[in-house]
Amino acid sequence: MNINWEQLRKEEWPVLETMTFLDAACVSFAPQRTVRALKDFADFTARQDEENSSAHHIAMDAKRHKAYEEACKLLNADPEEIAIVESTSHGLNIAAAGIELTDGDNIITTNLEFIQVALPWCAIRNDRDIEIRVAKTKDSRFEAKDFEALCDDRTRILVISSVEWCNGWKMDLKEIGDMCKARGIYLVVDAVQQMGVSKLDTKTFHVDVMTAGGHKWLNSPFGAGILYINKETLPKLKAVYQGYLNTKVPEGGWGAYWENPAAPSVNNWEYEMTARKFEIGGTSNYPGAIALGETLGLVNELGVENIEAHIFDISTYCMDEIEKLGGTLITHRDPDHRSSIVIARLYEDLETERWILKQLHARKIFIAQRFTDYVGGFRISCQYFNNKEDIDRMIAGMKELIAEIGRQPDYQKKW
Repeated sequence: MNINWEQLRKEEWPVLETMTFLDAACVSFAPQRTVRALKDFADFTARQDEENSSAHHIAMDAKRHKAYEEACKLLNADPEEIAIVESTSHGLNIAAAGIELTDGDNIITTNLEFIQVALPWCAIRNDRDIEIRVAKTKDSRFEAKDFEALCDDRTRILVISSVEWCNGWKMDLKEIGDMCKARGIYLVVDAVQQMGVSKLDTKTFHVDVMTAGGHKWLNSPFGAGILYINKETLPKLKAVYQGYLNTKVPEGGWGAYWENPAAPSVNNWEYEMTARKFEIGGTSNYPGAIALGETLGLVNELGVENIEAHIFDISTYCMDEIEKLGGTLITHRDPDHRSSIVIARLYEDLETERWILKQLHARKIFIAQRFTDYVGGFRISCQYFNNKEDIDRMIAGMKELIAEIGRQPDYQKKW
């Protein structure tokens, strides 16, 4: 597929003409097709095209369907495995509440996670005597053997990010999933720093629960994201919410049910065994779901493999230019573990680096600075709407600031 990336950028993200934006790992911009879809929905909510209000409500629900369909395509998942959630945090909390733990159980995570990844299980420690074991390696690479070394017969869950937010390390989910499945351990994955820019084919690796908000690499900052639950795992999880839209649709549909004089308020409700059982099950965030459907549709239209190749080219160029500048890469270059995130350091003195960040922002060159457990640095996000000219402008800005500082970069790797 021959993609004109520059034309796509101009048509869908005109805001990029006003700045150098390399921070999609924080929060990204919506494409124009999504903006148009939301404007259309806003107009829809100000009128009634259907025969009555009940039908209008049902029609609003139906506008969420595209998000489910496009998520299934992107993840090669079955329809019953996909739910729409508010955010990554929402999805992780569903996993934490749905997997039952008892005193003496333990879970495993890494020392580089964004705080939300382990936070729900940290809170569970207030009620149950569970242990959280933290994998830490000398060079901040993580492989299945590093997690297996911490396992015992009371290990219940491994919860990790598919891409670590502060060094860009991409996990081998096939290797890790196989280990978890063999040992009967739930694998819970925060995929917010990967979904939409790197292939995640759920038929090629085992994962129990995987979730990602839409606001980063999916370019959908409207409060909706994806929750994947393996269909083999679904019956093992406890439902968190009890909403009427999670139950089996009554004969004739909800419109007919509401008009039935004999409809009971107390009933033995039946639930479909799908991931949607774990949604709130009431009136939902329609704009978020509609926006998510549009941005997922764009990813599928372009092809995630094409996106990944394009980003790999830009991120390689970024790494090369940073090293030419005298910077030090924190991100590993391993091709199989590369992501869209490039982390680098320039100076040992963090105050100097904070000054550089502030000055870059003043020049409308937007990158971030992120750390966990002393690992991190300048975080440069290479999204598929970026180009090499964005990297050139960032490097030019850094060169000017290095000259103003009056000494060359001096950061040395700690491994």
